Amino acid sequence: MRLTATAAVLGLILTASGAVIWLATIWPATRPPQVPPFQTQTISPAQPPPPQVPTVQTIPEALMPLPTPPYFPSRPPVPRLPAPRAKVAQGRRIGPPLPQLSGARVIPARPSPSPALPARLPARPPVLPDAVAQGGPPITTRIVALNQNVDVQMIRTQVGRTQLALIRGGLPVSRHVLWRSSVGQFMKAAGAVAGVNGTFFKDAAIASNDSNMLGPLLTADGTFWKETDAYLLSRITGRPLVAWSHDQFLVTAFRPLSMNRKADLLSLLPGMTDAFLAGTWLVRGGKAVSAADMKKYAPSDAQEVRPRVFFGVTTDGLGIAGATTTPVSSARLAQIAQQVGAQEAVLLDSGYSTSLIYGSQVLAVGHRSRKVQSRPVPHAIVFFNPRSVQAQGKPVAGR
Repeated sequence: MRLTATAAVLGLILTASGAVIWLATIWPATRPPQVPPFQTQTISPAQPPPPQVPTVQTIPEALMPLPTPPYFPSRPPVPRLPAPRAKVAQGRRIGPPLPQLSGARVIPARPSPSPALPARLPARPPVLPDAVAQGGPPITTRIVALNQNVDVQMIRTQVGRTQLALIRGGLPVSRHVLWRSSVGQFMKAAGAVAGVNGTFFKDAAIASNDSNMLGPLLTADGTFWKETDAYLLSRITGRPLVAWSHDQFLVTAFRPLSMNRKADLLSLLPGMTDAFLAGTWLVRGGKAVSAADMKKYAPSDAQEVRPRVFFGVTTDGLGIAGATTTPVSSARLAQIAQQVGAQEAVLLDSGYSTSLIYGSQVLAVGHRSRKVQSRPVPHAIVFFNPRSVQAQGKPVAGR
């Protein structure tokens, strides 16, 4: 038993010794290299070198080179420097001499404006044409004796193929309202015998109630409206201005600088009661105006074919108003007005505004059917019989 145990112990010792000898043979190949004491070594993968950052050179704004135009490719850039200001005391400069840079453009300092004079003068107001040399027609004033002692007459006639309704005689009165009305309403409010739509207004929209007129307006009650739109004043220069008193009828070319105030208008005709600006001259001195002569001062649609209305005075001094039921141009209307005896005649608002009424008879409208009323207007001319109650009481234009 003892021999067996002894043999087992010796076998274990020999096995352990063999393992030690084996480890001693492989240890140098697997252990890391010896590092000197107090030193460390970091092993990392290879990295590319850092990129080279270009050096940025900051140039003062005053030294920035001027851009070179493309048509001077060989022109070298020139630095631009403001001129340095030197301190001045009693006329002598104080401080070191000013630096001189070669090749530099020196821009002198802009002098400050004098306190006595403003840096920029105010803009002058626009000058409106008021002379023949500035494009206006000759200021020819036509004055005709007005006969208001004849009762109002209604005439239906035909000139060529054009159907026409006329009102002659009586006392014409210009009326204006702040809310658009029909010509029949104008007549009813004034108690007039007849009436016709008036002159042009600014807002032509059918559904509008605006009552601002184009150009100056004077009504029989002494109310005056002046034109304040400078652009419109330049457009309506040269159009006929119509005015009348109890015994005279006047037509003249409108001038904004001398005819846009009430005092200026009243100086044109003593006793003036009514005045307004018409669309264009149709008959001058008993002669029809041609389309070429109308073109410069008439509305742009003057030669369009539509129902047309005119107002004026005859050779025997009667007030006259006419409306066509057949669509015509303004040039054709001028010929018709001349043939029915007009000495001076002007164009009133036409188209859908056309309306001529005598009593309860609607003689002309702006539509094909007389059953359709013309659009309401802010201005109308109504006629009274001279011996009527309204005429004896000096009818005035209502507002």
